[in-house]
Amino acid sequence: MGNIIIDALVGLVHGLVSLIPEPVTDGINSVVDFAYVKFLGLPFVVLGYRQTGKTTLLEWLRNNLEPEAEFAPEPTAAGGESVRAFTTQVGREGFRVRPKRDVGGEYSMWETDWVDLLRDAKPRGIVFMIDSNNPVAHKDALNFTLQMIDEEIVAAKNLKVFMLLVNKSDLWINDKSMDDVLEDYRPEMRRLNHQAQKMGYKVFTFTTSLKTGEGVKEAMDRFFNKIRPNRAKAA
Repeated sequence: MGNIIIDALVGLVHGLVSLIPEPVTDGINSVVDFAYVKFLGLPFVVLGYRQTGKTTLLEWLRNNLEPEAEFAPEPTAAGGESVRAFTTQVGREGFRVRPKRDVGGEYSMWETDWVDLLRDAKPRGIVFMIDSNNPVAHKDALNFTLQMIDEEIVAAKNLKVFMLLVNKSDLWINDKSMDDVLEDYRPEMRRLNHQAQKMGYKVFTFTTSLKTGEGVKEAMDRFFNKIRPNRAKAA
């Protein structure tokens, strides 16, 4: 209940800032930003087809771990696993974050667990994970996510960032570039960019490896700084 009340107050504050002189709104934005980053937590979700690294990413964030070479979780069961808000140190600052739940990537979970998670979290950011294998399945999952955003208007109204992580680069970086991997996703990237322009959120793409740590800290630093309310710090 506390989170609902604070979210409502934050929405009210941002609805009124246009009526207040800019020097004052800067102070209000800083207070709201502080509340999210230190106390309330930034709401976000992690989605993607099965075995792309969703659970490993949440574990990396939860424990501020070094590269996750030894972490080998079991596939996430139907219904997902509840994840409480926690503080993660990314870059030079600690962020209070609210991923809500870790959900699986099986087809059967998309219309249930994924939709429920989006509605519950009302995220400011979405991390969507793919790798270089089985592009047909990843494309289906990405298209489902984009359709879900279109249809779940209330749940997606706070969305500020959609970050695509091309994960497991340790397995493919010597043979191909990120552009090579994304060549199979040209229609989906056009759709993603069109939706982002229409809805006003930003799109970022990063190459990562949760096994070696390559690119992960940089990606998540950019992500959390972009979904935080304070526009001055997110520039």
